[in-house]
Amino acid sequence: MKLCRVIGKGDASIKEAGLEAATMLVVQEVDTAMTASGPLLLAVDTKGAGLGEIVAVVTGSTAVRSVGKGDVPYDAVVVAIMDHVSIHGKEIYNKNQEA
Repeated sequence: MKLCRVIGKGDASIKEAGLEAATMLVVQEVDTAMTASGPLLLAVDTKGAGLGEIVAVVTGSTAVRSVGKGDVPYDAVVVAIMDHVSIHGKEIYNKNQEA
């Protein structure tokens, strides 16, 4: 899984079959300072994430398995909206303390 911040949304009027109802978010991996620093990904949102939220994203075959639709071309899927993230016992993210 990748830890990412939701930085935008994507929409397409013409989509592959099976993606008609999908909400697509632009996400970017974050570092240990919770700063967006990785590549941009277009991820299908299965959890109702909003702009600025920290999310867990799976990619590749794991993304396909997470939605249970093997015939739909999912490559990245939001599978969780994070409330807290700690590394070595130190909290680096708390959803309730974001400004």
